[in-house]
Amino acid sequence: MTGLLDKVRASSEVSRRSFVKASAVASAALATGAMAGCSNKVGMADTGVVTGDENTSETDYGRNLTEGAWVSAACWHNCGGRCMNKVLVRDGVVIRQKSDDTHEDSADYPQQRGCVRGRSQRMQVFGADRLKYPMKRKNWSPEEPHGELRGKDEWERISWDEAFKYVGDQLKRAYDTYGPRSILAHSGSYVSYNAMRPLLALGGYVGITDTTSMGTYNLDTTKLGLPSKDGGAASSNDRYDMLNAETIVLQGCNPAWASAGSTCLSFLNAKAAGVSFVVIAPSYNATAQLLNARWIPLRAGTDTAFMIAVAYEMVKLDEERGDVVDWDFLNTYCVGFDAEHMPADATTNENFKDYILGAYDGTPKTAEWASEICGTPVEDIRWYAEAIGKQHKVMLLHSYSFARCHDSEDVPQMFMTLGAMGGHFGKSGHACGTAYYAQAGNGGPSLVAAGMANVPPIDNGVDDLVAGPILWKSVLEKKYPFVGNICAVTQPREERDLDIHVIFWEHSARLQTTPDLVRGIEAHRAVDFVFCNAQFLTTQAKYSDIVLPVTTEWERPGRFGQLSNRETLLIYSQVIEPLFEAKTDQEIGRGIAEACGLDPDEVYPLSEKQQFMNEILGATVAEGGEMVPLVTVTADDLASWECEGEPQEGKVPLAEFMERGSYQVERSAGDEHSFIAYADFVADPVANPLPSNSGKFEIYCQWKKDTLDSLGFSSNFKPYPSYHPAVEGWETRSDEYPYVVYNPHYYRRSHSVYDNVTWLREAWPNPVFISAQDAADKGIQTGDDVVVYNAYGKIVRTASVLQTLMPGMVGLPHGAWVDFDESEEYDLGGADNVLCGPTVSGMAVSGYNNYNCNFEKYTGEPLVPDCEQPQRIIEL
Repeated sequence: MTGLLDKVRASSEVSRRSFVKASAVASAALATGAMAGCSNKVGMADTGVVTGDENTSETDYGRNLTEGAWVSAACWHNCGGRCMNKVLVRDGVVIRQKSDDTHEDSADYPQQRGCVRGRSQRMQVFGADRLKYPMKRKNWSPEEPHGELRGKDEWERISWDEAFKYVGDQLKRAYDTYGPRSILAHSGSYVSYNAMRPLLALGGYVGITDTTSMGTYNLDTTKLGLPSKDGGAASSNDRYDMLNAETIVLQGCNPAWASAGSTCLSFLNAKAAGVSFVVIAPSYNATAQLLNARWIPLRAGTDTAFMIAVAYEMVKLDEERGDVVDWDFLNTYCVGFDAEHMPADATTNENFKDYILGAYDGTPKTAEWASEICGTPVEDIRWYAEAIGKQHKVMLLHSYSFARCHDSEDVPQMFMTLGAMGGHFGKSGHACGTAYYAQAGNGGPSLVAAGMANVPPIDNGVDDLVAGPILWKSVLEKKYPFVGNICAVTQPREERDLDIHVIFWEHSARLQTTPDLVRGIEAHRAVDFVFCNAQFLTTQAKYSDIVLPVTTEWERPGRFGQLSNRETLLIYSQVIEPLFEAKTDQEIGRGIAEACGLDPDEVYPLSEKQQFMNEILGATVAEGGEMVPLVTVTADDLASWECEGEPQEGKVPLAEFMERGSYQVERSAGDEHSFIAYADFVADPVANPLPSNSGKFEIYCQWKKDTLDSLGFSSNFKPYPSYHPAVEGWETRSDEYPYVVYNPHYYRRSHSVYDNVTWLREAWPNPVFISAQDAADKGIQTGDDVVVYNAYGKIVRTASVLQTLMPGMVGLPHGAWVDFDESEEYDLGGADNVLCGPTVSGMAVSGYNNYNCNFEKYTGEPLVPDCEQPQRIIEL
């Protein structure tokens, strides 16, 4: 029988109704069953297959849901979980999905189960809105680009030869005429075979430096004594030791939504063992509800003030009764808390203790002082100060939302200071570190890891890096402040010119997810040429001239999962052949290289499969205190893969590893893999110094102040944690914009990915969260259309009125695709970065979680639920 996808591919005119059913039983295949209303319930009359709610026939692919082969499939998006995903493939068609059933589920050996996003992956890969062919904007030509029509124009189908020629010609023209500093490019790809390599080979391009997910924790936290951002998981204890705590605090965290998969299981196990939980956040979020946590309400962007007041109250309480502050820990393992324990490189006589007592400004940082700023009740601040004292076994855990705020550069240092004051480092039942991403609730170094692809790097001949929040402003104004890489190595500010003529995006959503989106569209319309790789008509594809259809991970040779928890390594195989004319990034890169007169074999010296094999050969697993080879690879394996390499003995045969789709280290309490963060340092701080200049936790860090001063965005930071109002946030509100917006991660999306999946749109609408008090003041009820606006733009979303949200806060779930009305006044898609502007201070952090706004009822045409809105299907 001819494969269904072959029939679909053979047709040059494929309708939404036919393509969405290329994965057969689209409405009924998932184990959770179909969703009615907004789901794609359509048939395939042109193939004889009838599915969904329609009558079935003898050729129905849904009649027997067991025949076929189960294949380990990618669940690759940046959601924080990276879970097990398997698909049932028959005749080249995916007809079912499932998650981890490779072993029995237990507390020691938990299954790596996927969430609703991963379980809807098939609706994305086989979505009716997949881009099928290379496209050119109708009114674009090399001679007359008509940039003003980007985002408005129609599309024309072109061949790959034409596409490569257009791209090659425009790149050569820009490099020859303006030089490599005229190209702006970015890739979010973690693989080495991306399509950026030809640009590097041509001389390089202007890049972007952005704090993105980790916010101010990107400012080289090793100088404070903390692990680097890449080693943040090593700052907290493993999941078994969580059971030994009395209290676990989650600040800036909502892992139930933001760290999907098995992460919350660790917290639930701790709860079952009697551990109590505290959540500090603007809302009583899903994690707080899951864990029946005590909620300490805190306005977004005011965490520093709150924590400073907690420190003050701990000191005062210790003076009254003792045994609250761990002075031995502060004096032995820290510098800068008081005047008697200053670092050698200090240039002032100030210290943190005298600051909070009011010695320098006459204002003691009391609970009453902070309550006015952060909205937290005074009694909650004082209760918390006592609860995290030295006599209690407490784990202080954070994610990074509180560091994605304007003027949050003191957050990492202040959070560390509270942990030090309670002595919550380096011992069982105590912790002070991260609960982020797939490692949330299970700290420690990875026990199993992939190898490297071993592709020789190509250096970027251009050192320009533009800070994300001012990217579009800089492109339009043709100048910017160069400060190096704010997420790695900074340098003193240098004013530079900027003349961008070409923009290229790969594996990212830069236009969608960078602040100041309205000006971003203006910048795209101002340059000579814009092109991108895309799977759908995403925001940046919509505002491009040439769009190159790229495969999903299901259509590639396979790869390791980018990140999972410390005990699990995921691997996936190719599921289907590329749909329509989609190509992989490396295939696209090779075509661009050739069109630019480069030798593709020099730009890409290794095949995609060879790179994958290199990662397999280099994969390791912890055993006996060292990392040993994970995978057994035979000479026959290498021959069948047509790859080079040396045979090796490992823990698991290659075929078995690929079939299972993962390797998971089976754990037990007290095993050799147990981990207590900072234990070696606390045992012997001289023999095991921290990476800071002093070798200790730096509550006073001269490097921090000097570095922030050198960047030139602001000059109000001290070497120790201190408070000053943010350039935009609660204390800088006005009568015009009296509310503060924050952008919670949302279960429907992974950043902006999945936002086009109709199943998820129906299950999780696109709301704006408004407190019951604020809604009542404006006569707004749940279900009303609301316009949220500020100086940067206007968006429309449907109100969800909550009793569990602090007044004054507006929650705008992150990642909705922009969709401007015809006048381009209102974004009816509700994209958060329409409202997030180019304001910067400190290290130029992208302040996604404390910017000002106002809102009111929307008086335009009522919004149609976005699950009922037409998909962005390009018929060519």
